[in-house]
Amino acid sequence: MRRFKGIDLLLIITLITVLVMPWRPGYRVVRTLSRWRPLGEGEVLRSENFELLYTNDREEAQFVLELLEQGLVDLQAWLSDRTPKPIRVRLHESQQSLQVALGAGDYAPTLGAYYLGRLELLGSQAWQPHLNRDDALTHYSLLGPVVHELAHLLLDYQAVAAYPVWFSEGMAQYWEMRLRGYVWQEGGDDWRQQPHSLRQLSREFSALPENVVYQESLSLVRFLYEQLGDGGMARFLQLMEQGQPFFSALEAVYGAPLLVLEADWKAWLMSN
Repeated sequence: MRRFKGIDLLLIITLITVLVMPWRPGYRVVRTLSRWRPLGEGEVLRSENFELLYTNDREEAQFVLELLEQGLVDLQAWLSDRTPKPIRVRLHESQQSLQVALGAGDYAPTLGAYYLGRLELLGSQAWQPHLNRDDALTHYSLLGPVVHELAHLLLDYQAVAAYPVWFSEGMAQYWEMRLRGYVWQEGGDDWRQQPHSLRQLSREFSALPENVVYQESLSLVRFLYEQLGDGGMARFLQLMEQGQPFFSALEAVYGAPLLVLEADWKAWLMSN
């Protein structure tokens, strides 16, 4: 009973926080509270930077823990790490378990999610049940969600200002591509002829076709890295860490209004 009372109290505090504080500061308080909610039933493995809950295969859990540590090291070479430690992770043995962890809602099947300071990951054989364990783990190391979700995590803890979903998804895909060579691409590339505007991507992301907006998000972040370089993008993230609003920081580092940036991106799309 004490556990359920604690959760009720957390929900009350969360609601009050959201109602009385500006969105991003309020969100950070909610994230801190959520991060320390119980992970659930199961066994826990710990490493230097992570705490991982699993319910079935200890060898698989240890393998994923090592992937998490390596993924974090690889990202730390390029991105600032402001995350509190340990980073808490749940490894799920079924898609149903993962969906339950993400809460109510009609979620599409997924390999993982970053949510309020924690990582929720689908296990390797739950993802590839037709493979034996060793092959499933190898497949997971090459194409799994670890770097993608860690990039979401690092960005969330560095940015003080709010940022649009397209930027978060673009960054996660970009570092997955750059560090692991993996690009998720479905639905062809007809969208390049008439891509959505920055305004549409920023305001209507969840209402637009998923296979298109994810490709557009990656292309935007790739374009920014090509135009600004690693140093320019680091400066952009530093401005957000200092609290500068996303679009004003973007204009500052790009050196031109958003309409010019958008036109340049669309021209870049036609030449790549």
